[in-house]
Amino acid sequence: MKIAIPSKGRSTQMKTLKMLKDQNIPVELVHVFVIADEFELYKTNHPEYQIIIGSDGVAQQRKFIENYFPAGTPIISIDDDIKSIDLSLTEYENLNAFFIAAFNDCIDNDAFVWGIYPVFNQYFRKNRENRTECLQFICSHFYGYINRPGDPDLEIQICKIGSKSDVEKSILYYKKDGIVLRYNRIGVDTQFYASGGLGSFKSRLEQAIANAKSLAEMYPEYGKLTVRKNGMHEFPLRKLKPFKKDTSIDVLDQIHPEEFSVLYEMLESILMPMVKGDKLRRGFPEHRSTGFGIIRQRKTNNLELSYFSKKYPEIHAEMVRIGDKYCPFSYTSIHTNKNTICPKHRDGSNKGKSMLVSFGEYSGCNIVVEGVKYNADCQPVVFNGADLEHENTDDLVGTKYSLVYYNAGLIDKNIV
Repeated sequence: MKIAIPSKGRSTQMKTLKMLKDQNIPVELVHVFVIADEFELYKTNHPEYQIIIGSDGVAQQRKFIENYFPAGTPIISIDDDIKSIDLSLTEYENLNAFFIAAFNDCIDNDAFVWGIYPVFNQYFRKNRENRTECLQFICSHFYGYINRPGDPDLEIQICKIGSKSDVEKSILYYKKDGIVLRYNRIGVDTQFYASGGLGSFKSRLEQAIANAKSLAEMYPEYGKLTVRKNGMHEFPLRKLKPFKKDTSIDVLDQIHPEEFSVLYEMLESILMPMVKGDKLRRGFPEHRSTGFGIIRQRKTNNLELSYFSKKYPEIHAEMVRIGDKYCPFSYTSIHTNKNTICPKHRDGSNKGKSMLVSFGEYSGCNIVVEGVKYNADCQPVVFNGADLEHENTDDLVGTKYSLVYYNAGLIDKNIV
């Protein structure tokens, strides 16, 4: 177990070190991460602690900490201005007992992150459930995690600068693991906008507003944009139930190629839209794809029948005929790709299993699910694309179409 304290501009004002000392936390567990220009100051003022030169910037420093420690290390991240940690509403005798219990809870529940209630006032904490496992905000001023350095699923995409990176991180942990642990009767006394550190409220407001709006656009199913009286924009998270990842992969019976001949000719007669991958799906190259059936409209965020289903009802009907005949589950939507070589990704908006089937005059470009290669040429492969990482091999020759039958989540049954 390691304790990591990112710090800047507070070499003589680190309240957290005194708090940890008062809690009898061993000095050798504590690592203070600073910028190069301040290393000597911190080393002079705190010679008994391990002072490590990291990166400048809050998000960059947290990423440096993850890369500094080996994979699997239990890490407790604490801001440098924590005056006290209140355990009086819990059963834990001291801070060390809580640390041990929290990481044991992670191991027992296949969780990788824990946090505490974001408000110090006991009035708001005293009647709450001690520990929850649903999606909730894990505030970055005091939290623990089992280290997974370099994991692309946990890479911050939106909030790289400014605040709300902890909101995005909470979502990413939930998407990957299906669970986040939060101890709702524990609170910390801290000063977010003291000198040094994060800076003033005013200096952070503009970037915080931009980040909140971007979170609402990227993750509409996980929260809702709100505005405070002081102008601050927030993205409070919905309390989605914990879930277990579906790791099953089923290869269905081969379908005769003639079943796709009519659809192939129909798709060849239209011009499928060219999608600029990085604009809509990070990491994707430019490719041709579109949606049939029910899709989420990007401008309105509403679920409705797609433009292409309305424009080409005969193509929509032929896709539904094939889906109703061969898809083993109910579906609402059909994503269609042409000659698309997908990089490693997960399907963030799909609910439950998807069925992938390809057809055309082609070879190569197999689907790889969690490192295992499958040939989906007229042979459906069924798996949970939101849970399992998948990609295509980059060896396509010819013309290939792929259909992905899935559920767009018209009713989200995971809402608490």
